[in-house]
Amino acid sequence: MIKKIAIFGSTGSIGTQSLEVLRTFPDKFEVVALSALQNAELLEKQATNCRSQLGPLDKKTINSLIAPADYVINAVPGFEGLLVSLQTVKAGKVLLAANKESLAIAGRHLCMIAKKTGAQIRPLDSEASAIWQLIFDHGRENVASATLTCSGGPFFGKKSEDLKFVTAKDALAHPTWQMGPKVSIDSATLINKILEAYEVSNLFDIPITKIQIVIHRQSVVHSMIHTYSGATKMHITQCDMRLPISYALNYPEQPSCPWQIKRTRKSELSFDTPDAETFRPIKWFAMHKGNPIFPIALNALNDIAVSRFLSGKIGFLDIYDFIENGLQKWLYTQPPNTLEEIISLHHRIQHSRLEGVRSSDYQNREANATGGSNLL
Repeated sequence: MIKKIAIFGSTGSIGTQSLEVLRTFPDKFEVVALSALQNAELLEKQATNCRSQLGPLDKKTINSLIAPADYVINAVPGFEGLLVSLQTVKAGKVLLAANKESLAIAGRHLCMIAKKTGAQIRPLDSEASAIWQLIFDHGRENVASATLTCSGGPFFGKKSEDLKFVTAKDALAHPTWQMGPKVSIDSATLINKILEAYEVSNLFDIPITKIQIVIHRQSVVHSMIHTYSGATKMHITQCDMRLPISYALNYPEQPSCPWQIKRTRKSELSFDTPDAETFRPIKWFAMHKGNPIFPIALNALNDIAVSRFLSGKIGFLDIYDFIENGLQKWLYTQPPNTLEEIISLHHRIQHSRLEGVRSSDYQNREANATGGSNLL
């Protein structure tokens, strides 16, 4: 039976690669609905034989797009993707989630709803997909802990002094993956990896204290599980998002891979401890991982900070300063118990009077700089 697909965020990196994968299996999948926040020209080219929607999403629009679908690919970045995930699992559909934010802050609630409605949640992130595939092969009952690998982003090996005047262009130049701007900046700050840790914890019921992060510059090991028997199982594959997309679409059956596979040499496998002093989210994670407010506050504050950085209002290190100031204000408030309370907390953080680095602070420092970006 042909499965019908709706894609939210179809013009972005994950959306376009999903369409490429779907074209590879024309006898198995049919695209029935597409949605994009922007890029009307590309959306028009994509939506030759299906319904499309351009612009912001509300509950009514989301429901109308997922209604004819069996599978829903959620590639909407940021908090806005939560509504897509929520309405999909409420409708009992199969959710293929690239929106790690919704799974990081509300994954356990989404999983509970999915149990009631018969929905499924399948991750598209390479790291979460790797853990999923390892658990499928070895059994969740055998998993004692997990390790997520991190390329280190474009600024690996740099110190805070080196990052004072890096530009958005510098931060967007990821050495391994081609991604959208929000995810690329999150990868440069390493906040992306913190969100992925909570995503994995929520989806696979692995305690957050049992998840660690290591630097793996070659980006061929996408995650590891550690069994109670003392063994470590690695998921090794090339850096190609079409692979986890194809895995999620075809699960549990897996057709032969239609793309050329790059084999990995043993000499490529090296792992390092992240620099928590320079890349402060690693330190925050160690300090606050037991606080249920932490991923919610981190995500909300990060949304604001990344937007300001991409628009040139603050500098790269100001992202960290802004988030730290906000965490001090919000981490010790009343923890949310329901999905509604999580959403409410997010909005309260986003609309509160947040003190932090002002635009003029960054602009004054930039004007006094003598050489611009020292990474060029």
